[in-house]
Amino acid sequence: MLIAETFTVPTTIENLYEFLLDAQKVGLCIPGCESVELIGENEYDSIVKTKVGIISARFKVRTKIEEATPHSLIRTVGQGKEIRNLGHFKQKTEIKLKSLAENKTEVFYQAEVSIVGRLATFGDRIMKSKAKKMGKEFADAVKAKLNQTRTFNS
Repeated sequence: MLIAETFTVPTTIENLYEFLLDAQKVGLCIPGCESVELIGENEYDSIVKTKVGIISARFKVRTKIEEATPHSLIRTVGQGKEIRNLGHFKQKTEIKLKSLAENKTEVFYQAEVSIVGRLATFGDRIMKSKAKKMGKEFADAVKAKLNQTRTFNS
């Protein structure tokens, strides 16, 4: 399943890039993220709780930053396993940043996700809808966190 979205953030490309490389800060923006633990350089584990249809699921997720080109590109790979064995997933994500103005940055992300198990029975349409909703919540949370930081530092 391919998921792609674009959104803008009212901050500099440098601030946004540094923010996106900080797993703890990003974790606070992921809907349902309960914890983030750094386990190695550019690699971390997290617990993410979500609900798809009538099924609630908690995933143990391992994510690794494979490539980071300053102020322009971040590539990650990850995999997650539902704690009660309802399924698992693998993902590859590419995030591209583009400066639109001094304090305005465009984010384009594209994720290739494969889901196996009971959760996969919901099909692409429901899973894409859930992913799109979570993506919007994530984007809104990133904007809010960066706005807090900018307001605090002013």
